[in-house]
Amino acid sequence: MGFPFEQGTWEGVSGAIFMGFGTATPGIFTLIAIVVSVVLLAVGQKTEAAKYRDHK
Repeated sequence: MGFPFEQGTWEGVSGAIFMGFGTATPGIFTLIAIVVSVVLLAVGQKTEAAKYRDHK
C-alpha cells in the first residue's frame, strides 16, 4: 500500500480531507451519537431495574 502523500508531515497536506468540513455534518453526527447514547442508557437502566425488582 504506500503512503498517500509525498511527505511524512502535515505540511504537504493542503485542504480538508474530511468531506463534511465546513458543513453541519459533524454537528448532526454528534447529535445523533448523543441521542443514541442516551436512549441506550435509558433502556439499560430500565431493564436492569426490572431485573433487580424481580430478583428481590
